[in-house]
Amino acid sequence: MESKIKIESVLFFKRTNPPVFVISAIIMLVFILAVTLFTKVSKTFFDFIQLIIIEKFSWIFTVSTVLFLVLVLFLLLSRFGSIRLGSANEEPEFGYVTWFAMMFSAGMGIGLVFWSIAEPIKHFIAPPLMELETTTPIDQAIGITFFHWGFHAWAIYMIMGISLAYFSFRKGLPLTIRSCFYPLLGNKIYGTWGHCIDIFAVVGTMFGVATSLGLGAMQINSGLNFIGECPETKLTQIALIALITLFATISVVLGLEKGISRFSYFNVMLSVILLAFVFILGPTLFIVNTFGEGLKNYFSNIVYFSYWSEWVATTDWKANWTIF
Repeated sequence: MESKIKIESVLFFKRTNPPVFVISAIIMLVFILAVTLFTKVSKTFFDFIQLIIIEKFSWIFTVSTVLFLVLVLFLLLSRFGSIRLGSANEEPEFGYVTWFAMMFSAGMGIGLVFWSIAEPIKHFIAPPLMELETTTPIDQAIGITFFHWGFHAWAIYMIMGISLAYFSFRKGLPLTIRSCFYPLLGNKIYGTWGHCIDIFAVVGTMFGVATSLGLGAMQINSGLNFIGECPETKLTQIALIALITLFATISVVLGLEKGISRFSYFNVMLSVILLAFVFILGPTLFIVNTFGEGLKNYFSNIVYFSYWSEWVATTDWKANWTIF
């Protein structure tokens, strides 16, 4: 199927869709200027929007994530699970190890590195689900961490990835979010509706990346400050963001094979070395027991974790952790 999206050069960007590129860029610049010039007002505005989303729409996040997981399991176990995301004779471009490395490095990255340690400690110090009396605080802490970084989180990634891959590699549609809506909109995805969908996706991705990058820079800065003389300042965090952005840009420019895959593979190898170091030289038996009990807690309470609500509670733990 031939793409009907008009590709042109905009400034020094050679391959762009002008309506999506220009409008998305304007929206981003407006938000950047607003946040820079009116910091306090912007913070108040975003806090208000976040409060409204949490109070009125948090149930959508909860229900949709469960539905995504059910749909992924259905696709896996049904005849649809055998559909090749490519032509009939195509072979996978990368091996399982490389795909595994890219998914974890590009998918969760620094969040998993930092919060895999910090989150269970936080939940152990202040157990959020006191009514689960059959579990110890440490088992509950590990179980909740598995829940936040386990099947539910990956189901969201998988639905998006499967949709893009299917309509692009099987149906020949453009590799953009609008293509996922082809069954609903048909050829309208090439017009205003498609532009709006892609603009929404670009801006949403920008906010998501900005949040992850900002939190990641703060976490790295805090760690460097703890182990050395690196000052914990805005200037340091900006420098870290610039450095991370530089490496990310180099990775993308080099391409999937020479850039992202190699960076991801190197990243996972370092993680495996660190994991082996801690496992061998650390409290090995305690790690094994804690991992097993935490995994049991996760699977035995996965339904409860999925639908637990604070509508009648006095805390906002779920809003700050599960929803966020």
